[in-house]
Amino acid sequence: MSKIAKHPNKKNQIEEKYKTDEQLAYRTVINSAILGGIFYIISLFVNMGILSMFIDKNPIINIIEILIQVLVVLLFFLFMLTSMGNYKELTGKPLDWKELLLLFGFSIGQTLLNLWTFFFTILGLILILIYLYLVQEN
Repeated sequence: MSKIAKHPNKKNQIEEKYKTDEQLAYRTVINSAILGGIFYIISLFVNMGILSMFIDKNPIINIIEILIQVLVVLLFFLFMLTSMGNYKELTGKPLDWKELLLLFGFSIGQTLLNLWTFFFTILGLILILIYLYLVQEN
């Protein structure tokens, strides 16, 4: 019998694939966090009313502005939730309710200046959380 393994490259290929997958997963964590941060900054500008000072007040424009505000906050929540969830999965820990509530609080905190934005954002966040709860694997 020969002492040389027949498939020495197979084990190396598996290890390289695992390292590549892990690097890709860390890259998605970073990319999601960067996108979440960008949407957070955009949300602060939009929800503080800095951009609306330059626009004439019109009911249709107000509705569009509220929709943009809600959409930006929800995108911030989704990207940061994805980033946190992927990071927790890589470290082998589940996403805790405390972290989820902290992220929920950051999302709600961005909308306190406008009642309609606050209401629709709460509604959107609750729908996202219900969806994620129903889709998760047990």
